[in-house]
Amino acid sequence: MKATKTTPPPYIPGQPTRKKRPMGRYLPPLPEGVAASWLENRIQREGWVLDPFGASPRLVEEIARSGYRVLMAANNPVIAFILKMSAAPPRLADLKSALAAIGSARLRDSRIEPHIRSLYQTRCQGCEAEIQAEAFLWDHDGQVPYGRIYTCPYCKDSGEFPATEGDKSLAMQFGDSGLPRARALERVAPLNDPDRIYAEEALAVYPDRAVYVLSTLINKLDGLALPDEHTQHLSALLLNAFDRANTLWPHPTARDRPKQLTIPPKYRENNIWLALEEAIELWASEATPLPLTIWPEIPPEEGGICLFEGRFRRLTRDVGETPIGAILTTFPRPNQAFWTLSALWAGWLWGSEAVDEFKSVLRRQRYSWRWHSAALHSVLENLHPILTLQTPLFGLIAETEPGYLSAVMTAIHSAGLDLRGVAMRARQGQTQITLSAGTAVEKGEDTKNIKEIIKSGAQAHLKERGEPSSYLPLLAAGLNAYTKETSLIGSPAESFYDLQRTIEETIAYRGGFVRLEATGQSPESGYWWLQKHDEESLPLADRVEIELVGHLLNHPGCTLRSLDEAICAAFPGLLTPGLELIQVCLESYAEREPPESDFWHPRPGDRPANRRDDLIKIGELIEELGSKLGLATQKIADGPITYQWLDDEEQTQFTLYLTASAVLGKIINADTHPNGSALIVLPGGRANIVAWKLSNNPLLRKEVEDHWSFIKYRHLRYLIDNPMLTLENLAEQLTLDPLTYSEPQIRLL
Repeated sequence: MKATKTTPPPYIPGQPTRKKRPMGRYLPPLPEGVAASWLENRIQREGWVLDPFGASPRLVEEIARSGYRVLMAANNPVIAFILKMSAAPPRLADLKSALAAIGSARLRDSRIEPHIRSLYQTRCQGCEAEIQAEAFLWDHDGQVPYGRIYTCPYCKDSGEFPATEGDKSLAMQFGDSGLPRARALERVAPLNDPDRIYAEEALAVYPDRAVYVLSTLINKLDGLALPDEHTQHLSALLLNAFDRANTLWPHPTARDRPKQLTIPPKYRENNIWLALEEAIELWASEATPLPLTIWPEIPPEEGGICLFEGRFRRLTRDVGETPIGAILTTFPRPNQAFWTLSALWAGWLWGSEAVDEFKSVLRRQRYSWRWHSAALHSVLENLHPILTLQTPLFGLIAETEPGYLSAVMTAIHSAGLDLRGVAMRARQGQTQITLSAGTAVEKGEDTKNIKEIIKSGAQAHLKERGEPSSYLPLLAAGLNAYTKETSLIGSPAESFYDLQRTIEETIAYRGGFVRLEATGQSPESGYWWLQKHDEESLPLADRVEIELVGHLLNHPGCTLRSLDEAICAAFPGLLTPGLELIQVCLESYAEREPPESDFWHPRPGDRPANRRDDLIKIGELIEELGSKLGLATQKIADGPITYQWLDDEEQTQFTLYLTASAVLGKIINADTHPNGSALIVLPGGRANIVAWKLSNNPLLRKEVEDHWSFIKYRHLRYLIDNPMLTLENLAEQLTLDPLTYSEPQIRLL
């Protein structure tokens, strides 16, 4: 029997992340507030929440700070350490004290701080003062640095400069780093350890100077007689230095989230002492400490964190009577760089015994999506002993891409969990999946035609959307139908392989789809639409604009967040509009009042009474301009506000559609082949919305290019006052005030 159609869950937008987080370039980039919003009214405050994957310390911290008890399984010792530090956040003074302690420690005849600083010394090209380089720049195969980055504290000269002979000579002093490398390896995998060769491969992403500096700091940490809390603080600073010291910092780059231990063609060799100083601001917090216990010790009912350090399947044997009220987690994505480096870092901080079980991650060099599907399944299938039919499950995916989404959905399916719905903001890469433990619907027989199920789901999404879609929502729609309406046959890895092949054959031209404006072979290139589509439904972007305006009029003074939540609720699941569309619509129709606040009111000119007056006045101007051109004006009674300019023989020369909005679908669907030249007359303030819609809807853009032109209210007034205007040069005059797009100034996430 086919699954009953249910309303998909709304997307929970959350808020921008307030500050940079330790190891943030490796951890899931999630908006804040999503977990707290989802948990609200689902379980009691003192209830238990389980995170079986433990991929995001920040997510667990948010749950605990919302007043819940959260049990997290963390197999990665670095993630466990980050969580412990988040629960007991160090103060700025504590971290400065920790850095001062190691900086003042003796190293032969000097202190460590000036010694390390001297290793990154360079000369200012402007004033020739001896200063600190922020980083040296290297080619992948270079023997010496080719450049340096600095800001001179004396002459304020700043930027990238060629390396000097002194810089090159200094770098060559570390060419023989055998002893420091041997020490660094010994803390992870001793000489006869079979994993030592893999540790050597991982250590190869550290340049010689960095290995010397880190080895010096690690050895000194062992020799300092510091209280445990101070050692923790210093370990936190060192952890940031460990990451800043490797070669996985491409130059130049605007965004760096490494997934593999691959040295880029050009990279930064960062100043490690400056990395220690930078880490102070990164870790420092004035947040209230959270109760944190190590399983099986239980945190208080008021909320807190219970950490299980190990694989989740070991926890399921012991969780016993713990009443799990909800499961909330981030589905991890494979990251060979982070997991391999975590083994190195954990060994450097806590010794080889601390990573005895974990260091097996050193052996895995590649993480395929097929493998990842099986890995996710191995955790999800262990949930059943601790679930009831009423236990809600909520999973987050950050940086969503097709293979990642398919792996997660296959793992969910193979684990026997019921999919309630998928909500997605594709351009932001954020996906939210709602699940349950019980069987909510009767699934189809294994013999059902999987291609038809996927095809039907994807086509239904496009029809509901009413406009072309990027690939991710289309894929999610197909996977959603597949997961709800079929039973899984075979292992997760086998199913993933078969599913990928089926999707490739189904979401294609022979499956009834057409791809628009593709620039490459990848299905993610361009937009997808239906080969046959009879219904003329209003495009999603138009419906979003209408809903947003209605909300503004009904809730003047609403905040940006409340507006975003209302729009997401109105367009749930895979119809969730992107942030940019909401932003351009908001800037067009509303303004902050007071100006520096976050309270939005409709612009005075966009209040209904004022717009009605505008439409009357512009209609009169249309008649006036027609008369100036020697044309008679006729108003059409039905449909959108429409005027026709007729010549002496009563033949239509121009059809003008008057609107106060940028809702083009109502006009174009009403008259796809207008008589004469077609003009849409609209306020100048709507131009940005129209430009956005044209750039994001190739069907609409093609229709406009073939049949339509735009004229703004202000340009209509200009034409009336232009003494040089004639019917012959009207087309040229219309191009003088074109539609242009400018990015919105406000940001939601």
